[in-house]
Amino acid sequence: MLTIGQFSKASLVPSKTLRYYDEIGLLKPKHVDPVNGYRYYEVNQLEKTMKILMLKEFEFSLSDIQEVMEDERELLPLLESKKQEILSKLTSYVSVQNSIEYYMKELTQGGSMMNNLDISKVKTVMGPELNLVSVRATIDVANFEDLFARAFKLLEQSKQVPTGAPTALYHSEEYTPENYDVEIGFPIKDSSMSNHVINSSECAYFEFTGNYQNLGEAYATLTKWIDTNNYRMNGAPFEQYVTDPEKVKPDDNQVNVYMPIIKKEK
Repeated sequence: MLTIGQFSKASLVPSKTLRYYDEIGLLKPKHVDPVNGYRYYEVNQLEKTMKILMLKEFEFSLSDIQEVMEDERELLPLLESKKQEILSKLTSYVSVQNSIEYYMKELTQGGSMMNNLDISKVKTVMGPELNLVSVRATIDVANFEDLFARAFKLLEQSKQVPTGAPTALYHSEEYTPENYDVEIGFPIKDSSMSNHVINSSECAYFEFTGNYQNLGEAYATLTKWIDTNNYRMNGAPFEQYVTDPEKVKPDDNQVNVYMPIIKKEK
């Protein structure tokens, strides 16, 4: 058998960590001296330690690792779930990288990171009247694409042909990304098949072009314009996705953003 110090050196796991693994039941020593409390490990426990280290490298939590140690059948589904999580992070990081490169380019050309907050680009328009086939749910915004897929499935079931761009409405009073009231819909011609009609009303309107990561600029610009011009919000803001993100570069996405408005009372 190996002392805890010897086992620590062989496994490259600090003794303090080994003691913690013992406490939580993740990796218990083969023998504990009842007199002095010294821990002893067998050489064949090194294989289990290497497995723990590998799963930690894969960013598994200790509770997940313990689950795998207790039932090897849990390993494959957990690996698949972790792979999807990492792919999602990679997509997010690519988006952040694109934003950084965009702003670096703006700054080297004498621009500003906030040069899009130009309220002169805001227009007042009568928003479109839309007959939507839509799905509404309170979601984590990270799962936006899942809600989009549900809305598209409903469109297919209705056997209707969309007459315009996909539309997203945001019903929450404030931005709570883990618990956000979102509606995704597709405009159709037949109002009898629609489950939500957006009536035409006066809107502050902004044509956004760029990475979705920076779409907040459109809302900041619209909000500034509304305040400057003595209006207030009068309904849920909504977006129309003019371009297909799978067919254009991230910086070429086009989104039309509408904020229903009404003049403030004097």
